[in-house]
Amino acid sequence: MTDGSDLLESGILLPGSAAADAFETWRTTAPAVRARLLRAIAEALEADRAAIVATADGETSLGRPRLEGELDRTAGQLRMFADIAEEGSFVEAILSTPDPQAKPIPRPDVRRMLVPLGPVAVFTPSNFPLAFGVAGGDSASALAAGCSIVVKGHPSHPATSDACARAITSAIGTTGVSRALVRDSHMQAVAFTGSLAAGRALHDVAAARPDPIPMYAEMGSVNPVFVSPAALDARADAIADGLAASITIGAGQFCTKPGLAFVPDSESGRRFARAVAERLDKWPAASMLNRSLATTLDRDLESIATLEGIERLTAAGGEAVESRRAATLVAADEETWNAARELRTEHFGPFSVIVFCDPERMMRAARLIPGSLTATVHAEPSDREWAARLTDALTTRAGRIVWNGYPTGVAVTWAMHHGGPYPASTSSLHTSVGATAIRRFLRPVAWQNTPDALLPEALRDANPLGLQRLVDGEWTRRRL
Repeated sequence: MTDGSDLLESGILLPGSAAADAFETWRTTAPAVRARLLRAIAEALEADRAAIVATADGETSLGRPRLEGELDRTAGQLRMFADIAEEGSFVEAILSTPDPQAKPIPRPDVRRMLVPLGPVAVFTPSNFPLAFGVAGGDSASALAAGCSIVVKGHPSHPATSDACARAITSAIGTTGVSRALVRDSHMQAVAFTGSLAAGRALHDVAAARPDPIPMYAEMGSVNPVFVSPAALDARADAIADGLAASITIGAGQFCTKPGLAFVPDSESGRRFARAVAERLDKWPAASMLNRSLATTLDRDLESIATLEGIERLTAAGGEAVESRRAATLVAADEETWNAARELRTEHFGPFSVIVFCDPERMMRAARLIPGSLTATVHAEPSDREWAARLTDALTTRAGRIVWNGYPTGVAVTWAMHHGGPYPASTSSLHTSVGATAIRRFLRPVAWQNTPDALLPEALRDANPLGLQRLVDGEWTRRRL
């Protein structure tokens, strides 16, 4: 494992070859060995908790309470993937027994399972220095799959990346950046969390290799929220509270921040928009993760302010100080939103757009939003028919549908999906959060008429690992 700082030496990409060597050993390790390592990394991070949290807070200004929780999540992810590796069903063992009498030709013995893909390049983001950092979910899922990793730490928090790397190397022996890393012929997959521009650039590099490799990038997402008239009548204040909190958590730098909210084109909708703005005006300006992000947000907001039909709902917020920014909320009607690409693009930071829209027109808007990680619906029981049509439309545009809640906060569970149609991610088939994140780093191999002694343990007749296997279409743990 490396943070990428020694990636280039005399023009030779060293970590790739080291990762390839490490992969040859790591891919053959027993699941219990992988599990022990992942748990040991979690324990090492927790043992160095105070120093890691202090370092991360000094570099990111995210606050110790937030970072304490993020370290807990990081350790929890490592332990979850340790359990997954140990349990073993992630290999998806499938056995088709032979049938010499099958027509038109005899059927051979075929056994299939997933195997590690190879060395994985992991790119860490600025907004989650721990949970998606050097020891974060991408690293944990790749290691659990049996892949070696090369990690590029984010330049916004190099000391935090280094602290996490030291915690890992205290649990294990130490086994270009960017384009050079993706081009390295030893890399067999890339995991990336960050901006659309950077993710797309690396995706194109991965696709242009002589041997293209999968690029699993989680990128920009507007995460729309849709609110029905009945929901406003029943709980407008509560929704305003939750929406304002979701816009500003982490200074608006969560990948699941609601960047759009569609509300009824009515007086109640306008009252609601003003109520959200009032709450945002009370939110103290917060530090962005780095000056570049703050400058980019300023440039985006200046461009949006010049659009016709835009109404700023929040106060000016005072003069920006260093990287601290106040929250901004603007409003537009549906026609303005539909015509302005700037309003359908993620703007990283404490910013969101209210769109006044007739409830029936929200169906059309739902089909026009860019691919997103999430889509949220606030509705009441009386909205059942409308909500059913809306959520059906949203399933074509988002990877997670949130009902009467808020998109920020991603549970690390077996069922979670954190991905979505482009530009939310480059592969909507896969998730970067939850148990099935491991699936990104595995590929299927089938063995035909292979002697039992030469098969992987997961496919042998005796089922020595005790796995739940699909045998001739039936799930079973029995021996053959």
